[in-house]
Amino acid sequence: GLLTAALVEFGPSWGLYRLDVHGKPWNFWTVPAFFPIMFELTILFSAFAAFFAWQGMNRLPRWNHPMFNWDRFSRVTNDGFFLAIEARDPRFTEEGVHRLLEETGGQHITIVHED
Repeated sequence: GLLTAALVEFGPSWGLYRLDVHGKPWNFWTVPAFFPIMFELTILFSAFAAFFAWQGMNRLPRWNHPMFNWDRFSRVTNDGFFLAIEARDPRFTEEGVHRLLEETGGQHITIVHED
């Protein structure tokens, strides 16, 4: 952001349209006139970088999830909810999770595989 603001402000003021700041010719001492824009663009670009880094680390946006192809998924928003347990843990076993959900009173236990 700081570099972009510096190029956008200093470039034209050096060659295209020379600025007369405080009645003095352009030199290093006219730089403080550009600080507000440089600061604002630094903050703006930092926010964009943080937002896109957050999305990348969370693997967002994910446009398709295997759950969306499940035939009972359309009823979730009408009259119920579901619990999805993803199998990323190396100690995960389908039989163990299925047994646990049956013991706790789970209904319509379905295993959805990613294609």
